Amino acid sequence: MIKVFSYERIQTLNQLEMFVYKYVAGHLEECKTMTIRDLSAKSHVSSTTVLRFLKKMGYEGFSDFKYALRHHDKPDRFGQVEQEWGPIAQFLTQANLPKYRQKISAIAQLFLKAHTRLFLGMGSSSSLAQYGARVLSNYGLFSLAIMDPYQPQPIEGRDYTKTLIMFLSVSGESDAILRQANYYRQNGATTVAVTANHLSTLARVCDHCLAYDIPEKKVGTLDFTSQVPVVYVLEQIGQRCGELMKNNKVTTKVKK
Repeated sequence: MIKVFSYERIQTLNQLEMFVYKYVAGHLEECKTMTIRDLSAKSHVSSTTVLRFLKKMGYEGFSDFKYALRHHDKPDRFGQVEQEWGPIAQFLTQANLPKYRQKISAIAQLFLKAHTRLFLGMGSSSSLAQYGARVLSNYGLFSLAIMDPYQPQPIEGRDYTKTLIMFLSVSGESDAILRQANYYRQNGATTVAVTANHLSTLARVCDHCLAYDIPEKKVGTLDFTSQVPVVYVLEQIGQRCGELMKNNKVTTKVKK
């Protein structure tokens, strides 16, 4: 079985190494026959960056990595399914590790402390913003979704210190989303990013980030990246809110 890229290891990657991770995670079958030069070309990075990535993932070198791929115990006829669901299954595994669950719990506590709870996304993420607001509302926490990131920003000077807003963005690089994130954060709101890239601008701008780090899938301007991880994150936050309310355990400290 090929080694799982653990959540802790992924968090150590820099921007260039993330390019390699996202390509490998989405193209395991192709990587079996690639040379290190092929992989570096496909990832748009240097061979040195590929080797750094492999070392951080626990491999001694490219040969060790190729050996693990070739001895993967999945039948070839399932290769395409594995490529489609592999990164998602890996995220779900990582999301059940203590460190990620602690972050979910900490964000849930912030939602409980907030007086105003907002979700903002555009495109496919706008539907997820609606879903997130609905999930929390089901637990008795009044929440709203902002589906138009281009709407005029509220009057300046308003106090948002008791507002929590969650920004949903696959790339974490949408100008409209970033403008809203900057506005709300500068005016005192607590901001949370849910994105497929923990190194994105949105992840850096927001106070907190729940990243799922799966490969993006685009055809032209259309985005086909799976939203399964986002649904999971939203439902886990809602469930944790319910548990905390039941046990009356709420704090405001979030571990980075």
